Amino acid sequence: METKTKEKVENVDLMLKSVWLAVSKMYSEQASMHNSTAVQALTLLKIDPKEGTRSTNLGPKMAIEPTSLTRIIKLLEDNGYIYKEKTTSDKREVIIKLTDKGLKSRNLSKEVVVGFNKKVVEKIDPEKFAVFKEVMGDILKIANDMNNKK
Repeated sequence: METKTKEKVENVDLMLKSVWLAVSKMYSEQASMHNSTAVQALTLLKIDPKEGTRSTNLGPKMAIEPTSLTRIIKLLEDNGYIYKEKTTSDKREVIIKLTDKGLKSRNLSKEVVVGFNKKVVEKIDPEKFAVFKEVMGDILKIANDMNNKK
């Protein structure tokens, strides 16, 4: 006969999702005040401001599907934030570069992200924050291990 324990199983995934949804909402609200979206802002942040970024490297940096990325890139290009430049070595390869407007918007997005991170670090005790980072690393490893067992 199986004995039932009164120990509750924690919903780690629900905690992670709830926190991420709150952070995501905050970023979305900040972006909407500047007629943008959080995904557009994230895309601009992932583009190297000096050298540009190969379009093939952008998707993996953002963990989004190529079709979604194509739509975002087109929207950013149509709105004057970025432009595409073919590489000299392979004409099929494209480098995404920021326009002046894109650079200004990227810098604004960076201020929001840096400001949020700074606020978190200021309000959370350094020892607790170190434990948080360690635990998040452990959770990531567990999830990656489970993903690799397919």
